[in-house]
Amino acid sequence: MPLLMLQCEKCDRIFSSGIMMEPGASATFVNNKTQCPFCHSMENIPDGTFRATVEGFINVLGQTDDPLKIATELFEALQKAKTLEDISNLKKLENFSKFKKWLPDSPEKIAAYIVIISTLIQLLTKSSSVQIDYNTFVNQYNQAINIEVNNK
Repeated sequence: MPLLMLQCEKCDRIFSSGIMMEPGASATFVNNKTQCPFCHSMENIPDGTFRATVEGFINVLGQTDDPLKIATELFEALQKAKTLEDISNLKKLENFSKFKKWLPDSPEKIAAYIVIISTLIQLLTKSSSVQIDYNTFVNQYNQAINIEVNNK
């Protein structure tokens, strides 16, 4: 079961939201919060549908000539985004326009999207010709989370 990971806005550490999802599951989140286990601040869980977002990224990447390159560029751009204006500018860039619907709509959501894109990059790095679907993504995401948790 993959955990939905967040990044604390106060201490910048990554932690589990406490929400676990089975492969193939879909969940919609609206106005949820969880407490950072490190600094105890209350953090927003990004609103939206996790499965729809993942499948949106998968579908758009699957239609590109070089999905690994595009995913890496998007990952790097998201890492640099800090404000709502940064996100708005990112959505206007031609090479990311196809992702507009799937990109975060607030700075609070950026960390969750970075984890999603990072997982897709890991899958594409293993085999650029791999046919990625939601269940493949969930399995890779779960492996990444287990490594992250075991290394702490």
